[in-house]
Amino acid sequence: MGNTQGEIRSEIEATRANMVEKIATLEDRVDCTIQGVKRSFDPKYQAQQRPWLMMGLSVAAGYLLSGLVLGRPAPKAKLVLPDDWPQRVPANGHNNGIVQSLSGMVSGVVTATAVSLAREFASKMLSKHQQNIQRNGQDRGTSTGSEQPIAATHARSPAQF
Repeated sequence: MGNTQGEIRSEIEATRANMVEKIATLEDRVDCTIQGVKRSFDPKYQAQQRPWLMMGLSVAAGYLLSGLVLGRPAPKAKLVLPDDWPQRVPANGHNNGIVQSLSGMVSGVVTATAVSLAREFASKMLSKHQQNIQRNGQDRGTSTGSEQPIAATHARSPAQF
């Protein structure tokens, strides 16, 4: 027991400081990992970073959904056809599967685009509405306007528009 009480305390303090530093580094790594995982599943972020991939995924989803919704045409029974059958068959009869696939792809892209635009529009409108509420509350001399009844916060004279 050659260590004095002071030396032991200084070793304990050094160990504590070292542990605090290592824990802080570990917390930073965990936070970065969590942010990375959140970004991986954020469709808006992914669409901004990888627009072509997202478009391809929406086309593939449209193709798959069109197969589920529209279904595949039932196999036709083999018939003995007369000699003039090429004149009787419609020109687009063999392209139905392709047309359905293309319509599914296009509907997937249109749906994804419409949802994205609607989400963006709604978020812009909501932020504008919140800014208006805050601005109106500040004009009346309050910080948020929450002290006044709801009807009073939205009632404005024509001159305020």
